[in-house]
Amino acid sequence: MNTALIFDTALANTKPETMHHKDNYCPFCDTTHLTNILAQEKSIIWLLNKYPVLCDTWPTIIIETDHCHSEFSEYPLNHAEQVLTFTLSKWQETIDSKRFASVLCFKNHGPMSGGSIRHPHSQIIGLKDYDYHLTMEQKHFDGWLMYEEPNLQVTLSKEPLIGFSEFNIHFTNQTSIRNLAKTLQDILHYILREFARFTSSYNYFFYTMGHDLYIKIVPRYVTPPLFVGYGIPETYDDARADRIKSALLPYLTTASI
Repeated sequence: MNTALIFDTALANTKPETMHHKDNYCPFCDTTHLTNILAQEKSIIWLLNKYPVLCDTWPTIIIETDHCHSEFSEYPLNHAEQVLTFTLSKWQETIDSKRFASVLCFKNHGPMSGGSIRHPHSQIIGLKDYDYHLTMEQKHFDGWLMYEEPNLQVTLSKEPLIGFSEFNIHFTNQTSIRNLAKTLQDILHYILREFARFTSSYNYFFYTMGHDLYIKIVPRYVTPPLFVGYGIPETYDDARADRIKSALLPYLTTASI
C-alpha cells in the first residue's frame, strides 16, 4: 500500500526560483558549477538534484538545452528527438537498476506547472517505497481517438486523473522516436497556441503500463475544485471532443518530418 511522500519544506525554501522571477540567477545556465553529473550529450546533462525535497527518493534532473528561455515545442526536431532518446534511455536505465519500487519521469513548464526553474528541464525520480502503478488504471489513458499511425495513437481521456484535458500518446519500443518527438511537439504547439485562452503551462508524464508506454500531456490551470474537495475528475462530452479533434488534427498531420 502506498503512503504519501514526505516533502521537506525547509529545504524547498532554499531552492533557486526563476519560474516567476526570470531575472534571478539560473543554476542550469551556469554549467561550470554543476555537480554530480551522471551523463552528458552536448547540451543535454543528467545530474543529481541538489535539492532532494522528497524523502526516500533518488531525484535527478535532465537539463535539455543551453537555451534558457526555450521550450520543448520550440526545439529543432533533431534536438527534440535527441532529448527524448536521452530521456527515455536514462529513465529505462533507472528502472533496470531494480533499486526502486517505481520510477517517475516528467516535465514541468510554465508558472502553473509546479516547477521552480524556467530553464527547460525534466526529472527522473526513483521512488524507494511508492509504486505509482498501484494508483494508475488503463482507463486513465483510454478515450476519444484523436490521431493514429503505426505504433502510435493519441487519445483524449474520457476518465482523466484530474480533468478536464489530458492528452495521451500511446507508443511502444517499436515506435520511431522521431515520430514520437514530433507528435509531442505538435500537441504542445496546439496547447500553447490554440487550445484555450491563457494556456502558458503544461506537464507531461511518462508511464509504463505492462508492455505499453504512455506520455500524458496536461495543460495546467487552477485545479478543479471538485477534484480538490472530493477527488471527482471532470471531462467533456462527445461534441466538445470532436471539436478538439478537428482543431488538433492539422497540427499532427500538416508538418512534414
